[in-house]
Amino acid sequence: MFAFRNSSSKRLIQSNPCGRSLRAALVAWVLVALSPQVLAQADEQCVLSAPPEKALAAMMQAASDVSFEGTVLYERAGSRQFMTVASTAEASRGELRRMNAEANPRPEFWPIPSGSSKRICNVVEVYVSSLESGRIIAGRSTQRLTLRPRDTLRLTHLVDVDEATGLPLAMVTLDLDGQMLERYEYAAIEYGSDIPDTSVGNVVEAEYNRGRNIVPGYFLVSENPDRGIFVVSDGLATASVFVEPLPAGAPVGEGAIIEGATLTYTRGVRSASGGLLISVLGEVPFVTARLLADAVRPPLEDS
Repeated sequence: MFAFRNSSSKRLIQSNPCGRSLRAALVAWVLVALSPQVLAQADEQCVLSAPPEKALAAMMQAASDVSFEGTVLYERAGSRQFMTVASTAEASRGELRRMNAEANPRPEFWPIPSGSSKRICNVVEVYVSSLESGRIIAGRSTQRLTLRPRDTLRLTHLVDVDEATGLPLAMVTLDLDGQMLERYEYAAIEYGSDIPDTSVGNVVEAEYNRGRNIVPGYFLVSENPDRGIFVVSDGLATASVFVEPLPAGAPVGEGAIIEGATLTYTRGVRSASGGLLISVLGEVPFVTARLLADAVRPPLEDS
């Protein structure tokens, strides 16, 4: 959702010698959807009437409507990075540079997220929002928007949004115990000449396709079964699931590494085709990654 975050669609696993011979077998494996009785998908647009919901709508719309450039401090896992960030409303991607990573840092690009009202409604379904006065950030007045999950399958976000534009100027992500995983804050920001009206009534529909529900609150947004790649989201958090042949001699079992709010979870399992390596990468708790790995099954097992 934010410029400097790790892309959850980044390829995790390198090709291995047995990958080509087993690739055809992987095509049969899918992320199995929940039944309609388990989780109903809301197709109708929700009503955003409370101030916190309007602030949420303005924030999510600002990402695709507001042109800006600025300097950001990003902290996680005891490390601090300074980045320059730029985004234009006309472009489909933003750009960042990690200023203390190397000399003459190369630009990295990130996709502009959709500000669709359907996406906003999806977030309201699974997060409870609250709003209060915020502090001065980058010389601008803010409001503190708190997004608390309705379950244990997602993280808490404390967001300081610009009162004038709705753009998030700072954010802290907390784990299930309320401990900080990562944070960012703008030190300086400049906007383009055209600043749109970010009131909820002016939310513009953008391309946003919600697929089948996979685990409670998470739905498929893209898939490539031939390559064994699936991307899911709850409208705010995103996770990618990669399915590959289990390398020869690799043990079965599970493991996980967390860096800031980003979890990398892997599981090796035996199968009729010789074994699978399932990896989940995203801003999700451990329990969510486990459930996503559980959802990787042959279509015949879907009941």
